[in-house]
Amino acid sequence: MEEAIEEKLPLINAHAHAAMVAFRGAGEDLPLDKWLKDVIWPLEAKMINPDFVYEQTKIAIDEMRKNGIEAFMDMYFFEDSVARACEEKKMPVVLGEGLIDLKGEDVFNKDLERTIMLLEKYKSHPFIKSSVAPHSPYTVNESNLIKTKKIAREYNCPYQIHVSETKKEFEESFDRYGLSPVEYLERIGVLDDKTVLVHCVYLTDKDISIIAKNNCKIVHCPVSNLKLGCGIAPINKLIDAGVIVALGTDGSASCDNLDIKEAGRLSSLLQKGINCDPTLIPKKEIIKMMTINGMRALQIESVVGKTIKEIEEKIEKAY
Repeated sequence: MEEAIEEKLPLINAHAHAAMVAFRGAGEDLPLDKWLKDVIWPLEAKMINPDFVYEQTKIAIDEMRKNGIEAFMDMYFFEDSVARACEEKKMPVVLGEGLIDLKGEDVFNKDLERTIMLLEKYKSHPFIKSSVAPHSPYTVNESNLIKTKKIAREYNCPYQIHVSETKKEFEESFDRYGLSPVEYLERIGVLDDKTVLVHCVYLTDKDISIIAKNNCKIVHCPVSNLKLGCGIAPINKLIDAGVIVALGTDGSASCDNLDIKEAGRLSSLLQKGINCDPTLIPKKEIIKMMTINGMRALQIESVVGKTIKEIEEKIEKAY
Protein backbone atom coordinates (compact mmCIF):
# COMPACT_ATOMS: atom_id res chain seq x y z
CA MET A 1 0.00 0.00 0.00
CA GLU A 2 1.30 3.45 -0.92
CA GLU A 3 2.45 5.56 1.99
CA ALA A 4 -0.05 8.28 2.98
CA ILE A 5 0.95 11.76 1.82
CA GLU A 6 0.99 13.09 5.38
CA GLU A 7 3.77 10.61 6.16
CA LYS A 8 5.90 12.19 3.42
CA LEU A 9 5.46 15.83 4.43
CA PRO A 10 6.85 17.80 7.37
CA LEU A 11 4.06 18.42 9.88
CA ILE A 12 3.71 21.63 11.88
CA ASN A 13 2.52 22.03 15.46
CA ALA A 14 1.29 25.62 15.44
CA HIS A 15 0.61 25.88 19.18
CA ALA A 16 2.46 24.17 22.02
CA HIS A 17 3.72 24.63 25.54
CA ALA A 18 6.49 22.09 25.01
CA ALA A 19 7.89 21.88 28.55
CA MET A 20 4.45 20.94 29.86
CA VAL A 21 5.24 17.31 29.00
CA ALA A 22 6.27 17.22 32.67
CA PHE A 23 2.65 17.85 33.68
CA ARG A 24 0.99 15.23 31.50
CA GLY A 25 -1.99 13.84 33.40
CA ALA A 26 -2.06 16.66 35.97
CA GLY A 27 -5.50 18.02 36.86
CA GLU A 28 -7.61 15.44 35.05
CA ASP A 29 -11.34 16.11 34.57
CA LEU A 30 -11.29 19.80 35.51
CA PRO A 31 -12.58 22.86 33.61
CA LEU A 32 -9.97 25.28 32.31
CA ASP A 33 -10.18 27.93 35.04
CA LYS A 34 -9.90 25.40 37.91
CA TRP A 35 -7.30 23.40 36.00
CA LEU A 36 -5.12 26.50 35.61
CA LYS A 37 -5.63 28.11 39.02
CA ASP A 38 -5.74 25.00 41.22
CA VAL A 39 -3.30 22.68 39.46
CA ILE A 40 -1.13 24.06 36.65
CA TRP A 41 -0.15 27.49 37.96
CA PRO A 42 0.82 26.13 41.42
CA LEU A 43 2.88 23.36 39.77
CA GLU A 44 4.62 25.88 37.56
CA ALA A 45 5.33 28.21 40.47
CA LYS A 46 6.97 25.31 42.29
CA MET A 47 8.89 23.65 39.46
CA ILE A 48 9.60 26.00 36.58
CA ASN A 49 13.19 27.21 36.08
CA PRO A 50 15.49 27.47 33.03
CA ASP A 51 16.98 23.98 33.41
CA PHE A 52 13.55 22.41 33.87
CA VAL A 53 12.28 24.05 30.67
CA TYR A 54 15.40 23.01 28.75
CA GLU A 55 15.23 19.34 29.78
CA GLN A 56 11.47 18.98 29.32
CA THR A 57 11.52 20.72 25.94
CA LYS A 58 14.07 18.19 24.68
CA ILE A 59 11.70 15.40 25.71
CA ALA A 60 8.85 17.15 23.90
CA ILE A 61 10.93 17.61 20.73
CA ASP A 62 11.73 13.89 20.62
CA GLU A 63 8.02 13.08 20.95
CA MET A 64 7.02 15.57 18.25
CA ARG A 65 9.67 14.27 15.86
CA LYS A 66 8.45 10.72 16.44
CA ASN A 67 5.02 11.95 15.31
CA GLY A 68 6.33 13.63 12.16
CA ILE A 69 6.34 17.20 13.52
CA GLU A 70 9.27 19.18 12.10
CA ALA A 71 8.55 22.68 13.44
CA PHE A 72 6.44 24.22 16.20
CA MET A 73 5.34 27.48 17.75
CA ASP A 74 5.82 27.62 21.51
CA MET A 75 4.44 29.80 24.28
CA TYR A 76 5.92 29.30 27.70
CA PHE A 77 8.43 30.65 30.21
CA PHE A 78 12.24 30.86 29.93
CA GLU A 79 11.98 30.57 26.17
CA ASP A 80 15.72 31.09 25.88
CA SER A 81 15.92 27.56 27.33
CA VAL A 82 13.48 26.38 24.66
CA ALA A 83 15.78 27.93 22.06
CA ARG A 84 18.75 26.13 23.59
CA ALA A 85 16.95 22.79 23.37
CA CYS A 86 15.80 23.43 19.79
CA GLU A 87 19.27 24.47 18.68
CA GLU A 88 20.71 21.30 20.18
CA LYS A 89 18.03 19.15 18.53
CA LYS A 90 18.04 21.13 15.25
CA MET A 91 14.29 21.68 15.57
CA PRO A 92 12.77 24.77 13.91
CA VAL A 93 10.74 26.81 16.36
CA VAL A 94 8.98 30.13 16.81
CA LEU A 95 9.54 31.14 20.42
CA GLY A 96 6.96 32.97 22.52
CA GLU A 97 7.76 34.15 26.03
CA GLY A 98 4.41 33.91 27.83
CA LEU A 99 3.33 37.39 28.95
CA ILE A 100 0.90 37.70 31.88
CA ASP A 101 0.39 40.79 34.02
CA LEU A 102 -1.64 39.14 36.81
CA LYS A 103 1.52 39.04 38.94
CA GLY A 104 2.13 42.75 38.53
CA GLU A 105 3.85 45.12 36.13
CA ASP A 106 7.35 44.35 37.37
CA VAL A 107 7.06 40.67 36.43
CA PHE A 108 5.35 41.55 33.14
CA ASN A 109 8.06 44.05 32.20
CA LYS A 110 10.85 41.57 32.96
CA ASP A 111 9.19 39.01 30.71
CA LEU A 112 8.72 41.66 28.04
CA GLU A 113 12.43 42.47 28.26
CA ARG A 114 13.14 38.77 27.73
CA THR A 115 10.85 38.84 24.69
CA ILE A 116 12.81 41.73 23.16
CA MET A 117 16.08 39.96 23.93
CA LEU A 118 14.84 36.87 22.07
CA LEU A 119 13.66 38.94 19.11
CA GLU A 120 17.08 40.54 18.84
CA LYS A 121 19.11 37.40 19.47
CA TYR A 122 17.33 35.20 16.92
CA LYS A 123 16.37 37.70 14.21
CA SER A 124 18.96 36.22 11.83
CA HIS A 125 18.99 32.61 13.02
CA PRO A 126 18.38 30.02 10.27
CA PHE A 127 15.67 28.04 12.09
CA ILE A 128 14.89 29.73 15.41
CA LYS A 129 12.55 32.72 15.26
CA SER A 130 10.71 34.64 17.94
CA SER A 131 7.27 36.12 18.47
CA VAL A 132 5.39 38.29 20.93
CA ALA A 133 3.05 36.16 23.04
CA PRO A 134 0.59 37.79 25.45
CA HIS A 135 -1.31 34.94 27.08
CA SER A 136 -4.88 36.16 26.59
CA PRO A 137 -7.19 39.20 26.81
CA TYR A 138 -8.20 38.15 30.35
CA THR A 139 -4.63 37.86 31.70
CA VAL A 140 -3.10 40.91 30.00
CA ASN A 141 -4.63 44.38 30.32
CA GLU A 142 -5.49 46.65 27.41
CA SER A 143 -2.47 48.95 27.61
CA ASN A 144 -0.10 45.97 27.72
CA LEU A 145 -1.83 44.28 24.78
CA ILE A 146 -1.36 47.48 22.77
CA LYS A 147 2.25 47.81 23.94
CA THR A 148 3.08 44.22 22.98
CA LYS A 149 1.49 44.60 19.56
CA LYS A 150 3.56 47.71 18.92
CA ILE A 151 6.71 45.66 19.60
CA ALA A 152 5.50 42.87 17.31
CA ARG A 153 4.97 45.38 14.52
CA GLU A 154 8.41 46.89 15.06
CA TYR A 155 9.97 43.44 14.62
CA ASN A 156 7.50 42.28 11.95
CA CYS A 157 6.97 39.05 13.89
CA PRO A 158 4.03 36.83 14.85
CA TYR A 159 1.75 37.95 17.67
CA GLN A 160 0.21 34.87 19.27
CA ILE A 161 -2.60 34.96 21.84
CA HIS A 162 -5.22 32.59 23.30
CA VAL A 163 -8.71 33.88 22.45
CA SER A 164 -12.30 32.77 23.15
CA GLU A 165 -11.25 29.41 24.56
CA THR A 166 -14.19 29.02 26.96
CA LYS A 167 -17.80 30.11 27.22
CA LYS A 168 -16.94 31.82 30.52
CA GLU A 169 -14.26 33.96 28.84
CA PHE A 170 -16.63 34.79 25.98
CA GLU A 171 -19.48 35.85 28.27
CA GLU A 172 -17.27 37.82 30.67
CA SER A 173 -15.91 39.83 27.73
CA PHE A 174 -19.45 40.93 26.88
CA ASP A 175 -20.11 41.74 30.54
CA ARG A 176 -16.94 43.84 30.78
CA TYR A 177 -16.70 45.51 27.37
CA GLY A 178 -20.00 44.87 25.63
CA LEU A 179 -17.87 43.11 23.01
CA SER A 180 -16.75 39.59 22.18
CA PRO A 181 -13.04 38.89 22.76
CA VAL A 182 -12.39 39.19 19.01
CA GLU A 183 -14.34 42.47 18.77
CA TYR A 184 -12.38 43.78 21.75
CA LEU A 185 -9.04 42.89 20.15
CA GLU A 186 -10.12 44.62 16.95
CA ARG A 187 -11.19 47.71 18.89
CA ILE A 188 -7.76 48.06 20.51
CA GLY A 189 -6.02 47.55 17.18
CA VAL A 190 -4.03 44.33 17.59
CA LEU A 191 -5.52 42.28 14.74
CA ASP A 192 -3.66 41.95 11.44
CA ASP A 193 -2.06 39.33 9.20
CA LYS A 194 0.70 38.68 11.77
CA THR A 195 -1.81 37.91 14.55
CA VAL A 196 -2.24 34.24 15.47
CA LEU A 197 -5.44 33.56 17.41
CA VAL A 198 -5.33 30.28 19.34
CA HIS A 199 -8.48 28.24 20.09
CA CYS A 200 -11.39 30.51 19.00
CA VAL A 201 -13.97 28.03 20.24
CA TYR A 202 -16.65 30.68 20.75
CA LEU A 203 -17.11 32.95 17.75
CA THR A 204 -20.03 34.92 16.38
CA ASP A 205 -20.55 35.36 12.65
CA LYS A 206 -19.33 38.93 13.17
CA ASP A 207 -16.15 37.61 14.81
CA ILE A 208 -15.48 35.39 11.81
CA SER A 209 -15.91 38.35 9.46
CA ILE A 210 -13.49 40.41 11.57
CA ILE A 211 -10.89 37.62 11.57
CA ALA A 212 -11.19 37.19 7.80
CA LYS A 213 -11.03 40.95 7.15
CA ASN A 214 -7.83 41.27 9.17
CA ASN A 215 -6.25 38.13 7.64
CA CYS A 216 -5.54 36.70 11.10
CA LYS A 217 -4.37 33.10 11.38
CA ILE A 218 -6.27 30.62 13.57
CA VAL A 219 -4.76 27.67 15.45
CA HIS A 220 -7.30 24.97 16.24
CA CYS A 221 -6.47 22.68 19.21
CA PRO A 222 -9.34 20.16 19.23
CA VAL A 223 -7.87 17.61 21.64
CA SER A 224 -7.21 20.20 24.33
CA ASN A 225 -10.60 21.85 23.76
CA LEU A 226 -12.34 18.51 24.21
CA LYS A 227 -10.37 17.37 27.23
CA LEU A 228 -10.98 20.64 29.10
CA GLY A 229 -14.64 20.66 28.11
CA CYS A 230 -14.29 23.97 26.28
CA GLY A 231 -16.34 23.08 23.22
CA ILE A 232 -15.80 22.73 19.49
CA ALA A 233 -14.54 25.59 17.34
CA PRO A 234 -16.52 26.46 14.16
CA ILE A 235 -13.65 25.52 11.88
CA ASN A 236 -15.84 24.89 8.84
CA LYS A 237 -17.21 28.45 9.01
CA LEU A 238 -13.72 29.92 9.33
CA ILE A 239 -12.47 27.96 6.33
CA ASP A 240 -15.55 28.96 4.30
CA ALA A 241 -14.72 32.61 5.14
CA GLY A 242 -11.22 32.15 3.69
CA VAL A 243 -9.38 32.12 7.02
CA ILE A 244 -6.11 30.19 7.27
CA VAL A 245 -6.61 27.55 9.96
CA ALA A 246 -3.63 25.62 11.34
CA LEU A 247 -3.48 22.88 13.96
CA GLY A 248 -1.90 22.76 17.39
CA THR A 249 -1.60 20.19 20.11
CA ASP A 250 -1.48 22.68 23.00
CA GLY A 251 0.52 21.48 26.03
CA SER A 252 0.72 17.81 26.99
CA ALA A 253 -1.15 18.50 30.23
CA SER A 254 -4.30 19.23 28.22
CA CYS A 255 -3.76 17.14 25.09
CA ASP A 256 -1.91 14.06 26.44
CA ASN A 257 -0.07 13.37 23.17
CA LEU A 258 1.97 15.70 20.97
CA ASP A 259 0.36 14.21 17.87
CA ILE A 260 -0.81 16.61 15.18
CA LYS A 261 -2.27 13.78 13.08
CA GLU A 262 -4.66 12.99 15.93
CA ALA A 263 -5.63 16.67 16.01
CA GLY A 264 -6.23 16.60 12.27
CA ARG A 265 -8.41 13.51 12.34
CA LEU A 266 -10.49 14.89 15.19
CA SER A 267 -10.87 18.26 13.46
CA SER A 268 -12.47 16.60 10.48
CA LEU A 269 -14.66 14.13 12.37
CA LEU A 270 -15.98 16.76 14.78
CA GLN A 271 -17.14 19.09 12.02
CA LYS A 272 -18.73 16.23 10.08
CA GLY A 273 -20.51 15.00 13.21
CA ILE A 274 -21.83 18.20 14.78
CA ASN A 275 -23.01 19.51 11.39
CA CYS A 276 -24.37 16.16 10.17
CA ASP A 277 -22.43 16.68 6.95
CA PRO A 278 -19.74 14.17 5.91
CA THR A 279 -18.44 16.49 3.18
CA LEU A 280 -17.02 19.02 5.65
CA ILE A 281 -13.25 19.33 6.18
CA PRO A 282 -12.07 16.78 3.61
CA LYS A 283 -8.69 15.12 3.98
CA LYS A 284 -7.01 17.55 1.58
CA GLU A 285 -7.97 20.41 3.89
CA ILE A 286 -6.67 18.57 6.94
CA ILE A 287 -3.32 17.97 5.23
CA LYS A 288 -3.08 21.70 4.53
CA MET A 289 -3.92 22.49 8.15
CA MET A 290 -1.15 20.14 9.34
CA THR A 291 1.46 21.49 6.90
CA ILE A 292 1.33 24.70 4.86
CA ASN A 293 -1.27 26.44 7.03
CA GLY A 294 0.95 25.75 10.02
CA MET A 295 3.91 27.25 8.18
CA ARG A 296 1.83 30.33 7.39
CA ALA A 297 0.86 30.65 11.05
CA LEU A 298 4.53 30.39 12.07
CA GLN A 299 5.34 32.75 9.20
CA ILE A 300 8.14 30.58 7.87
CA GLU A 301 8.70 29.92 4.17
CA SER A 302 10.31 26.50 4.37
CA VAL A 303 10.96 23.60 6.74
CA VAL A 304 13.45 20.74 6.31
CA GLY A 305 14.26 22.15 2.87
CA LYS A 306 10.67 22.09 1.61
CA THR A 307 8.93 25.35 0.72
CA ILE A 308 5.24 26.16 1.07
CA LYS A 309 4.94 26.15 -2.73
CA GLU A 310 6.56 22.72 -3.06
CA ILE A 311 4.40 21.20 -0.35
CA GLU A 312 1.25 22.76 -1.79
CA GLU A 313 2.06 21.29 -5.21
CA LYS A 314 2.47 17.84 -3.67
CA ILE A 315 -0.90 18.13 -1.93
CA GLU A 316 -2.63 19.31 -5.10
CA LYS A 317 -1.11 16.44 -7.05
CA ALA A 318 -2.24 13.90 -4.46
CA TYR A 319 -5.82 15.20 -4.43
